[in-house]
Amino acid sequence: MAEEEKAEEAPEAPAAPEIEKWSVPVQSPLPLELTKTGVAACEKPATLLMLIQSPEQPVVLVSLKALFQWVRDGDVEETPGQNLLEAPDTGLKTVLNAESQPEVLTLLRGALGDGGGIPVIIKLLTSEAWCKPDDEVQAVCLVILARIAGEAVADGRLILRKRNGEPCRADRNGEERCRLKTVELGGLRPIVELLKSTSMDVAGKAAFCVACHALDSPVRLAIHILGGVKLLLNLLTVDDDIVNNNAALALSQVLQHVEAKDEMYNLKGMQVIISKGLLHSMDDVRENAARAVAYAIEQEGNLKDLRRHDGINILIEMHAALPDTDQIPCDAVRQAASFALSVSAFDSECRTEIRMKEGLRALSNCLGSENYRVQEEALMALANCAFDIPCKQTIGALGGMKNGIELLANEELSVVANACVALSRLVFDFMSGVDFIEGDGVLQVKFLKSQRYHHFIQYI
Repeated sequence: MAEEEKAEEAPEAPAAPEIEKWSVPVQSPLPLELTKTGVAACEKPATLLMLIQSPEQPVVLVSLKALFQWVRDGDVEETPGQNLLEAPDTGLKTVLNAESQPEVLTLLRGALGDGGGIPVIIKLLTSEAWCKPDDEVQAVCLVILARIAGEAVADGRLILRKRNGEPCRADRNGEERCRLKTVELGGLRPIVELLKSTSMDVAGKAAFCVACHALDSPVRLAIHILGGVKLLLNLLTVDDDIVNNNAALALSQVLQHVEAKDEMYNLKGMQVIISKGLLHSMDDVRENAARAVAYAIEQEGNLKDLRRHDGINILIEMHAALPDTDQIPCDAVRQAASFALSVSAFDSECRTEIRMKEGLRALSNCLGSENYRVQEEALMALANCAFDIPCKQTIGALGGMKNGIELLANEELSVVANACVALSRLVFDFMSGVDFIEGDGVLQVKFLKSQRYHHFIQYI
């Protein structure tokens, strides 16, 4: 009986072979092939979303880099909403208009938002990540969130256009939906927390991600409540140009909220942003810092701090438009500095300081710039300075009336509009009125009227 029982027992299963440890190499960017219909031939990124939940850091990192390709728009063409992808087989290029093809939108920009990947990405930013917190993984996650939120939204020059009534085409392709979903799922807290990261790469990308999401007032308020203003000011003081630039860019967005302006004053942040931002050696940092200053000084305390720390004089020097300057002119810096001066000019003491420190001469010289954005902001700054009679007389003596009349014939309507505002304030001075008549200003106004620009000439 015992022999029969032994015969009936099943043989032992063979032992599983040992698997050696392996590493995943970092691959090159994945090409998105085109089908005959002109739509990218790719599948839903469900597999990649599963792989980034792996406990193995190399698997997560490579899967994230592959997933990043799904949310890229290429940035090949300057036209918003269009992507230029090259088919590897034919060598032909096909223009994909994501605004008119919802399927392309889903594949290139909304893959994470529609596929449920955003909460997975957010979790990788926290201490609860499946592969444990990792700087490289967090950096790629932040870039992905910034990409789907719309990197162009963080460009303050586009947002600034809204002030003059121009449409901002930066928000497109479902980016607003992705931004709101990231905020609703609690993504802001881990993003802001990563501003404290000891890795400058992670901290810099977190600052850029904050800038991309801080488009709406409730989001700016949330960032302020989470202590984002203080953390961004700290990043301005580190020795890293890219981190400084992203921090200044984020501040230029967050400081558009009134409570963030108050916190800026309580933290004495104007001293930091002037010394580490406006006086930075990198033009991009100076540009973004000047724009942040412009929004911050809408609060009276920050405006006083600006004057206390010689900020007006620094903004004037940033124009590099005076004969004794040793700075190289930069149109983007000039535009932002003029914007800051135009905001400060609502204060009478600032107007006096601008006049006394040759600021009106610098702004008048900028009217001769070939960049119409510089002309636009310089005109608005001169218009705000022209509330005072001494400033009007100085602007007139510097040829401001003549330059303003010439800019009425500018091809850009935003320049024409600001020229009308500036001339309407200058013409109340007797000598400027004479210059307006002698400079064929009346003929230019009649021409604008014939072109039916009534909403412009109503200012004159």
